[in-house]
Amino acid sequence: MTVVNLPNPSPLTRAAVMAERRAHRRRRALRTRSSRMLLHLISAVLAVVCVGAVLMSVGNAVGWWRTDTVLTGSMRPDIQPGDVEILRSEPASSLRVGQIVAFHPPHDQFTVTHRVIAVKRHDGLWIRTKGDANNVSDPWGSVRILDQKVWVVAHVVPEVGFLSVWIRTPVPHLILVFTFILLICAVAVEAIWRA
Repeated sequence: MTVVNLPNPSPLTRAAVMAERRAHRRRRALRTRSSRMLLHLISAVLAVVCVGAVLMSVGNAVGWWRTDTVLTGSMRPDIQPGDVEILRSEPASSLRVGQIVAFHPPHDQFTVTHRVIAVKRHDGLWIRTKGDANNVSDPWGSVRILDQKVWVVAHVVPEVGFLSVWIRTPVPHLILVFTFILLICAVAVEAIWRA
C-alpha cells in the first residue's frame, strides 16, 4: 500500500475554501429566507380567503346578505355571466322602478335577477321585470310579492362566479381540499423546524 502525503493547503487555499463556505451559507440563508417569505405570503392569502369565506357564510346564514352567481347574459352589459351578485334584504314597500331584484318566477324554483320596470300596489304588491339585454319584458307577466322583504342587488363582483361554479365540481373540490391540507401541514412543519 502506498501512502501519498498531500501537502498542507496554503493559507491562500484555506481562505478560498472559507470564502466558498461563507458564500454557500449566505446562499442557503437567502433560500431559506425566500422560502419563509413565500410560505408567509401563501399563509396570509389563505387566511384572507378563509376569513372571507367565513364572513360570506355567516352573512348568508344570518340573512344580512345573499350571494348569487349569474349564469345567463340577460342583464348585460352591467351584469355579465360569471359575476357574483351580492344581494341585500330590503322592505318590499320601498321597492321602486329601476331596482334590480332577485325573485322566483311563478311556478319555477330557480332565481331570476332582473330590473323592475313597473310596480303596482293594488291588492298587494305586483312587479313587472325585464332583463337589460332583453327586448321585451319577462314572459311570466306581473309577479306578486308575498314576502315583506325583497332581495335587491347591492354589489356585483366580476367573474368570481366562474370560480365558485368550478369549485363545486368534484375534481377541483378534491384538489382544493388537498391543497388546503397541504398548506396547513407546511405551516406546521415550518413551526416544528423553527423550534
